[in-house]
Amino acid sequence: MAEMSSPAHPLSHTRPIPAGHHGRPGTAGVVARWREDLAIATLAARHGGEAALAAAMDAAFGLALPAGPKAAGANGVSALGLAPRRWLVLASQRPALAAELAGLGGGAVTEQSDGYAVLDLAGPEVRAVLAKLVAVDLDPAVFSTGDVVASSLAHIGAVLWQTGEEPTYRLLVGTSFAAAFSHTLLAAAAEYGLDLADAGRGPEAGRGTGRG
Repeated sequence: MAEMSSPAHPLSHTRPIPAGHHGRPGTAGVVARWREDLAIATLAARHGGEAALAAAMDAAFGLALPAGPKAAGANGVSALGLAPRRWLVLASQRPALAAELAGLGGGAVTEQSDGYAVLDLAGPEVRAVLAKLVAVDLDPAVFSTGDVVASSLAHIGAVLWQTGEEPTYRLLVGTSFAAAFSHTLLAAAAEYGLDLADAGRGPEAGRGTGRG
């Protein structure tokens, strides 16, 4: 009898692909790692409270909230602009992030740490692979470091943030879609080779795959 994790099994896509090398042998064109050391919350400014909230974020974290689909970061905290007066805030090793944000006043806060799976992506072919999946022009003249887009990747809602010039990216998808997306990523990256590390491998280890 086939194992549940076998690609031939009809339920195989309900589980993330395992850590390791997949696709073309040799040096991987895409390197990916799940992140689980991040606290995540959505922050929305109340009507008329934008200036007060911006001042409070600056005072608390030294962070200037970005206007538009951009990212800003300071002191281990990042804010991604998703919509007018709405941000996704991420922080490493700051489990009480949502409570800290709520204590600032001027904004509505929703805890999202269990709501998103987070994947960091790099490698010489990462832009080519993502270009297969997202209906956004990723040419560096259009989408570059610090740019953020909330879109869909292969019909899965996602937030994509370019974190570095190499290029490197951070991708957030709903936790319930993490397994399906891992198979979609493999299908797109197989021709280049994909190295996938779970969150327990690396200097910022977490508890395993599937949550950001």
